[in-house]
Amino acid sequence: MKILKDVFDIRALIIILLIAIGSLLIDGPKLKRKGFTKELKIIKGISYFYIIFSIGMLILLKKF
Repeated sequence: MKILKDVFDIRALIIILLIAIGSLLIDGPKLKRKGFTKELKIIKGISYFYIIFSIGMLILLKKF
């Protein structure tokens, strides 16, 4: 647990979360408008993973 706290602090996880949300809100509509459906699926998958990961890590680090 100490290693995770050293690698991921709260600021880093919040930055990861904001970047993932920004990708969904900014890049997602642009890709959809241009017709890049494959790339849109990829960016959605990666963004959702980062959102779930950062929220999970925030909860885990707050708990311990």
